[in-house]
Amino acid sequence: MPVSRPAVSQHLKALKDAGLVADRQEGTRRVYFIDPHGLGALRRWLDQFWDKALAAFRAAVELSKSEQKEKDR
Repeated sequence: MPVSRPAVSQHLKALKDAGLVADRQEGTRRVYFIDPHGLGALRRWLDQFWDKALAAFRAAVELSKSEQKEKDR
């Protein structure tokens, strides 16, 4: 990848600070992995927008059906 090691390190630190990844030391290296607790919190936060979007879509479809029924009468 055309990304410097310091840039990768900064990104991993930001992800770790946000609780999205965790790390463990293996010899002289650090191995990073997804933290399921942090990712779960992020998913719940994102799901609230998905739920709102689906609710808005449902309302639009129901309104469209209602309007179509009125035209058909």
